[in-house]
Amino acid sequence: MMIIIIFFVAFPLFLLNCLSAEGQNNPQFRYLSLDAGLNIAGVHSDSQFDRHKKNFGANVSLSGNYYFCESRSLGASLAFEQKGATDNVFDVNTNLNYLSLPVYFQWTTGKDPRFFINTGAYTAWLVNATRRGDYQDGGQTVNVNDNVKADFRSFDYGLVLGFGIMVRLYDDFDFKVTIRGSAGLSNIAKHSPENPQNYHFNISLGYIYYIGFR
Repeated sequence: MMIIIIFFVAFPLFLLNCLSAEGQNNPQFRYLSLDAGLNIAGVHSDSQFDRHKKNFGANVSLSGNYYFCESRSLGASLAFEQKGATDNVFDVNTNLNYLSLPVYFQWTTGKDPRFFINTGAYTAWLVNATRRGDYQDGGQTVNVNDNVKADFRSFDYGLVLGFGIMVRLYDDFDFKVTIRGSAGLSNIAKHSPENPQNYHFNISLGYIYYIGFR
């Protein structure tokens, strides 16, 4: 509910003096982008997860941007994100794979290269969850490879923040570098009183294809 309130308060301010600005192109769907990169993820507020050792995973996303004017746009992505954390005692990783939908405001500046910053919120659905690794028990090595999806909630949500650079390659293509992060606001575990929440950082490389004005 709080995210929805923030959106409706911020959206008019975001568009202030934008649509009527002289010399701007008409609002339109401007481009699609595809990028992939590396996630560094963790879980906080839960004693079962190490707050220093992080999980490494992949991130792949397809995004689109609707421009209201040259500097301001509204974007959305469909992303596959690998999150999770490392046990604070044993060499065992909890791997959480999500299909997420970030929606964000984006500010863009410059000509070529162009810099951007975006901020917004995400919702995510848990695709699968596994716990893998090994530990020593009485001198014996115990291998762990368990499906633990039943231990976690199917839905997650939170805030996103990112920035990056777009470099022109051709008339219709740009190369893009993005650094982003997210902070979950939802308890991801079904049976934990400590309210564990996701967070992650990501760096990705990708391409932009313009279907509207450049």
